[in-house]
Amino acid sequence: MKATDIERTSSIDSEAKNTGARNSSPNSVQQALDLAVVVKALADPTRLRIVDAVRKSDPEALCQCDLLPFFDMSQAAVAKHLKVLVTAGVLASERRGAWMYYYLRPGALKELTKWLR
Repeated sequence: MKATDIERTSSIDSEAKNTGARNSSPNSVQQALDLAVVVKALADPTRLRIVDAVRKSDPEALCQCDLLPFFDMSQAAVAKHLKVLVTAGVLASERRGAWMYYYLRPGALKELTKWLR
């Protein structure tokens, strides 16, 4: 992100405060950047399908090996998508033996949902 983009975002934040915009607006540049990371992670159709599969398995964690049949791609490609979702804070993971299991991080989409309303 360029400095001019950050300045522009800061001026938008100031305008939102002055015009009485919704309370769910990101209050700082950092909050906007954090929200953008989540939105960007979810913007990919494959990652959106992964989140949907994990969400449907809730409260049970879903093994990476169980996800592979749903996608026409290599195990490495699915792993890369999962890493993006974990890094964005949407999913969390735990190792069980040789496999990683993924689950929706509690409260992970709270800020996004709040902002969308």
